[in-house]
Amino acid sequence: MLKSLSLRFSLVTILIIASFDLFSKTRTDADELSALLSESADIQGAFIQFVVDGRGTRVQETRGEFKAKKPDLFYWETKAPLAQKIYVYQGEVTVYDPDLEQASVQLLGDDLSATPAMLFNGDAALIANNFIVEKRDGEGDEAQFLLFPSSEGSLFEVLRVRFKGTTLSDLRITDSLGQDTTVSFISTFVNSGLTEKDFKPDLPEGTDVIRQGE
Repeated sequence: MLKSLSLRFSLVTILIIASFDLFSKTRTDADELSALLSESADIQGAFIQFVVDGRGTRVQETRGEFKAKKPDLFYWETKAPLAQKIYVYQGEVTVYDPDLEQASVQLLGDDLSATPAMLFNGDAALIANNFIVEKRDGEGDEAQFLLFPSSEGSLFEVLRVRFKGTTLSDLRITDSLGQDTTVSFISTFVNSGLTEKDFKPDLPEGTDVIRQGE
């Protein structure tokens, strides 16, 4: 499922801000989102990820683990039967597919930094520059933010980020076909002292490594 989710982590629609008032509100909401995301220097945990098609039918479910450390270290792993690992380390993105015993490596460019993974950075300016942000109040201590990509080329139309209190609860991505991909975070820990070496790609001996651009 991460292969499908990774596609949704691309950039997709052109959205035009119609007025200065909306732009001002977007900046304010982006700052509030950033404040919530800035509660932690690092975060790690497990997740459950599922896809619901345009008819409301759940078509796939995947479980996995993740970890992130500011400003730009990230790891995402989905378990079998759709096993895959993604590393963001020292300015490169490494995607390892154990079934193929193959890894692809490419530079972390602007097109990859403007993704849901970028949210863990908590950079308000970066978030505001890449998304139109609108806050929606939830029940009790819940808060929800809707993020609309502001650059063309994205495969998703809206990203919903939900918090319970100050804890990130889930992400939901809706694509142009009405398909939803939801990632619910469980067993999450913050500020556990992750170091850079915790994100270094760990590829089995004999892995076929393909570097894009070479």
